[in-house]
Amino acid sequence: MEPNVKPVIPRWAWAALTLAAVAAVLALFAMEKTSEPAGILKYDVSGHAKVDADHVRFREMARVDLALENPTGLAVTADGRWLVTGENVLLILDASGRELARRELGGTPDCVASGPDGKIYLGMRRNIEVRDAEGLSPSLWPDLGERAWISALAVDENNVYAADSGNRALLRLDPAGNVVGRIGQRDPERGIPGLILPSPHMRVMFDAMGGLWVTNTGRHGFEQYRPDGTLVSSWYKASMGLDGFCGCCNPSAAAFRSDGSVVTAEKGIVRVKVHAPDSSLVGVVAAPESLGAVLNPESGPEDALVVPDVAVDAEDRVLVLHAPWKKILVFEEQPAAG
Repeated sequence: MEPNVKPVIPRWAWAALTLAAVAAVLALFAMEKTSEPAGILKYDVSGHAKVDADHVRFREMARVDLALENPTGLAVTADGRWLVTGENVLLILDASGRELARRELGGTPDCVASGPDGKIYLGMRRNIEVRDAEGLSPSLWPDLGERAWISALAVDENNVYAADSGNRALLRLDPAGNVVGRIGQRDPERGIPGLILPSPHMRVMFDAMGGLWVTNTGRHGFEQYRPDGTLVSSWYKASMGLDGFCGCCNPSAAAFRSDGSVVTAEKGIVRVKVHAPDSSLVGVVAAPESLGAVLNPESGPEDALVVPDVAVDAEDRVLVLHAPWKKILVFEEQPAAG
């Protein structure tokens, strides 16, 4: 007959261990659900938002108040006028910011551009609306499809280029509004990497020599194309530092100056800078502090777009559209120190 052997761990101890394990799992689950992660896990990039005064090469010279809600787009015409779009309205201003005309619209454009002949082009999400130089006689071009999101426009003598963030392509349209080409879509045989656009902020613009450029925001840079879609050149610079672009998708706006340098605006860490043709940093136009956009460490880096657009006038002044303030900030470059 076998001896009566007692278990090494009593039943009550097993029960206690089981309850402790369940409690631990529940505690971990509760920690996972908390809305505030541990401090070490917070996405705090506020330290990168600080800009040394030595890097600021531009001075704010003027602020122009805008009589509109939700500013969205900014452009300069060939004769020097400023075009500004906002909630259901188009404003035409002179080069000092004085309002010349106000046109009520049937919707809110995402962008605006002007052609060499003075015609005004409005990106109405899925359509392009064309008006004369005074903002009158509207004509709506054909619908570009359910996924279309026209986020920028550029116009030359023969073509209208539409940055379609929704379909991740640059559309080339003829003067009648017909799509005659798609540029920037992935094509390994032609060496085209493809546009990565996590948010609808693709831009299209011409440089001083008429070169056609787009922003590839997910790759943090620029690509130059010929009208037939051939990739000419590109540069990308993902960096938390001033010399590059950070976040999911920057730059969020851009415009070329007469010397070939490019003005860029960013979201997340809100700043406006100028990069030389070789992509090196020329200097800062506006730091987060001067734009009233000091990053809150408790918030994410992709908050509301403070600077929806930038432009450059005939004097190479930088025009910054500030949405929360409903203003255009005018900056001029200052001589380099020393």
